[in-house]
Amino acid sequence: MVSNLENNTTSPHASNDSSGAVLSVKDLSIALPKNADREFAVKNVSFDVAPGEVLCLVGESGSGKSVISYSIMGLLANALKVQEGSSIKLQGEELVGATEDHMRDIRCTRIGMIFQEPMTALNPVMTCGEQIDEVLVEHTKLSASERKEKVLAMIEQVHLPDAARMYDSYPHQISGGQRQRIMIAMALILEPVLLVADEPTTALDVTTQAQILHLIKELQGDRKTGVLFITHDFGVVAELGDRVAVLKQGELLEIGLSSQVLMQPQHAYTKMLISSVPNHTPPERPAIASDAPIVLQTINLVKKYVNSNFLFGKKAVIAASDVTLEIRKGETLGIVGESGSGKSTVARCVTRLIDISDGRVLLSGDDIARVPQRNLRDLRRKVQLVFQDPYRSLNPRRSVGQSIVEGPMNYGKSKAEAWQKARELMELVRLDPDGLDRYPHQFSGGQRQRICIARALAMEPELLVADEAVSALDVSVQKQVLELLEEIKDRMQLAMLFITHDLRVAAQICDTVAVMSEGKVVEYASAEELFSNPQHSYTKSLFEAAPGRGFKFAREV
Repeated sequence: MVSNLENNTTSPHASNDSSGAVLSVKDLSIALPKNADREFAVKNVSFDVAPGEVLCLVGESGSGKSVISYSIMGLLANALKVQEGSSIKLQGEELVGATEDHMRDIRCTRIGMIFQEPMTALNPVMTCGEQIDEVLVEHTKLSASERKEKVLAMIEQVHLPDAARMYDSYPHQISGGQRQRIMIAMALILEPVLLVADEPTTALDVTTQAQILHLIKELQGDRKTGVLFITHDFGVVAELGDRVAVLKQGELLEIGLSSQVLMQPQHAYTKMLISSVPNHTPPERPAIASDAPIVLQTINLVKKYVNSNFLFGKKAVIAASDVTLEIRKGETLGIVGESGSGKSTVARCVTRLIDISDGRVLLSGDDIARVPQRNLRDLRRKVQLVFQDPYRSLNPRRSVGQSIVEGPMNYGKSKAEAWQKARELMELVRLDPDGLDRYPHQFSGGQRQRICIARALAMEPELLVADEAVSALDVSVQKQVLELLEEIKDRMQLAMLFITHDLRVAAQICDTVAVMSEGKVVEYASAEELFSNPQHSYTKSLFEAAPGRGFKFAREV
């Protein structure tokens, strides 16, 4: 049921007359297969995108955002069916019922798409230049030299350094932000009238994210391209969107100017989502006792990688340099920084997934830095990890109960004790213990992350390491998981190392924050001190790059 749509539909770009719209979606309904959790993935959704406008689609996982984007592109899975009476018009041309050959002609020429994960969207055995050129080969009659000239010009337009080198590079040889720029170049090289962007900045750090958002806005503005931008990040909506449409379980609840919806939401669901957006102000929390036992301490930790090259010999790359940190019992230490700053390297050294090059790593006073791998069995119990992607960190062929009890049983617990503990942990992470017999694919992303937390806690660790554990979650689910981690940490008096690129998340959960850049800790302070008065220029640049930082969101539910 659409709520208050009539009160919130004014747009600086579009009037009620959709005849000039780049994209016009009317009464779109897409049926789910039988025995699904609901009848429709999308139900009676209508909206327009005007030339030069950015319309943001927001909502939790399962709201139908990506299904809508795939239906526009003609990429729906065979199991999903667009219902009679639905209409998707591109510049007045009906796309529902179009042949696959016609949709192939439209893709890239009139509709471009940027996918969420460029590493999986790009072909790993083709150079970046070849992949952009493939679009021109398919849709133009340009000569090879003309195509290369156009590709190089486009690479420069998306502000990539050394266009010739980028042309010859493979996807794995460039950074995540650079790969996303290659995807943007592919999507826009034929100057489509509509750009569909499906969560293109979710996995990027704040500075790279800011650059990508600015680039999309710049290129879209120059060409008057209409943009349908799918996101769950309201900071991105505030930064980029002209209008925003809110979806829940396939239904459009609210649509209007971004400023109106974000500051004066009309629907209760929109209010709930906005109230879940973390802010940059750390909540008041009791100080960690100065005499609390130190669980983890790194002293001048150094990690070097040596690259061997036939022509140039060996070259050392320093991933972490002189990193000194400590975490006390009941404390959460956050490490923030851009991709490549050394955050995950430090986490891998602490957990002994990789060996350090120099320095010391003390766990409850014991130096574990140079304990041989074969003797690390006790460490594996004391230090547990929660990874970014819960789906990939759970075995799809094993029930979640089997995944939770495996560790304790390997360390001597009886089967009965391990299963009883698993039931207790499922209750602790607020899941039904009867779900232990189900498999990972039968749970939502947020539920799978709770299962991963339960699996880690089953080992009764002294230190919990969370590596980007909430970055892929919707804001509402993210809030729930952060509150859960905080509650568990306080109840069990755990020490926690929390790796994140999201400053808002760090503000909400961390007692202390270390800011890393180029392998070094450039600032180290309490969360309250760091967020109220950052000292280092790099920390200040991270704050300035955070999307929607200066925007005042409605917080009342």
